[in-house]
Amino acid sequence: MILVTGGTGTVGRQMVPALARLMPSEEIRLLRRPSADIRLPGLGLSTDDRCALQSQVRVIIHCAAEVRFNLPLDEVRATNLEGTRQMLEFAHGCPQLNRFAHVSTLYIAGRREGWVREEPLTHNAGYFNTYAQSKHEAEALVLSEKRLPVSIHRLSSVMGGGGHVEQVIRMIPFSSEFPMLPGQPHVPVDLVSSEWTGQALSLLIAKHFQVGAIRHLCTGPDAAPTFGEIMDIAYGTHGRRPKLVPVAMFEWALRAAASSREWRALAGLATFLPHLAVAQPFDPGATGEILSHAGLAPLHGRELLAAAMAEVLA
Repeated sequence: MILVTGGTGTVGRQMVPALARLMPSEEIRLLRRPSADIRLPGLGLSTDDRCALQSQVRVIIHCAAEVRFNLPLDEVRATNLEGTRQMLEFAHGCPQLNRFAHVSTLYIAGRREGWVREEPLTHNAGYFNTYAQSKHEAEALVLSEKRLPVSIHRLSSVMGGGGHVEQVIRMIPFSSEFPMLPGQPHVPVDLVSSEWTGQALSLLIAKHFQVGAIRHLCTGPDAAPTFGEIMDIAYGTHGRRPKLVPVAMFEWALRAAASSREWRALAGLATFLPHLAVAQPFDPGATGEILSHAGLAPLHGRELLAAAMAEVLA
């Protein structure tokens, strides 16, 4: 049996059917509320139900996460960190378990500049939001596990789930209200589609699972548009273009003008926009080669961007 958390999310909806095709002999069960709650001891299941489930599970794919960026840290930790802890505890009671795939994010890099590679990542640069911090803490918890067959799968910016790039595009009609945005024109903005991510994730788990591996599901900078290109496409013919400024200046301006209407609106996006000002290219590494050989190379980010633009501006 394959047990999936977060199977109804943006990526999960694409992954589950692909996984069913790749592993047809395995039953797939989605763990979701109200029958279960990953934040609770024993996942909120009765002892009998939990033991019955544990006796059958061979693969766990932990996708569930609180993805809102502006929640208090304790609140988001309840799902992203403690929920992961409960899933690991549950996994210890699964005698047939041979795979525990934890879905993480490449944005655990936070405010850290420089390449993000397929290796454990530690830094003290801080984070732009509580989501990234809690996911980094959860990943560290999984990597500290010595008795379970765990692997990490870090996702890039998934188009189709309302991520930060899509939010920037949706701001176009209101661009004249925002005099500045955090960003650097040369920074690559790694974009992948939810469909590709689901297919790639299912293939890596079904056919290329490796205990201890860290997998990157991303395009890499060679196939990523720069933030300058995004600005050219997004604002070329649609109103006044905001000025790009360093993160520190943007955050100072938000604090200084917190009472104005337009800055209150922009502050709601400030938990993820600053990523567009940090140069942290994502390395596809060995995973990129595996997916390319399997015929699953991702589309260039410009193609995804053009499709998103057409949808938003239609």
